[in-house]
Amino acid sequence: MVLHGEAPESVTAVTEQLQPSVYPKVDDEADILLTYRNAIAIVQGSWNWPFGRKDMEVYGSTGYAITVGADKLRLRHEHDNDERLVTATGLSSPDSDSLTYLAAVLSGKIQSKGDLSALDTNVVVMQILDAARESARTGRTVRLSRVGE
Repeated sequence: MVLHGEAPESVTAVTEQLQPSVYPKVDDEADILLTYRNAIAIVQGSWNWPFGRKDMEVYGSTGYAITVGADKLRLRHEHDNDERLVTATGLSSPDSDSLTYLAAVLSGKIQSKGDLSALDTNVVVMQILDAARESARTGRTVRLSRVGE
């Protein structure tokens, strides 16, 4: 995970219904701005795109990495003249697939804490989604604190 499960300080969201004839009962676009102490994340979701996308762009102070499909990255560092396309190495077991991961957690071989499938991570995700719904409903930014604080 990019920020190790850290909850954002605030969440601002805008939703739209761009195709009411196709999606009459739901918003089909959402833009969510997450502000962290030292970073900003923009999450975009849509029922409206012509094909499914599950990509990510990460920009740092000296370069960027952009996912391309399931196993490629476009990378560029400040000292590079051009970006380069690299093949990402696959995850090793038990992280390589969801059923192997689940079996490792259930058998006690690994502790699910702070990773993408962990309860603590998903509590933060639900906190973000709840704040995004409230922000979209009210038109205001929602400030967050970690659950239990």
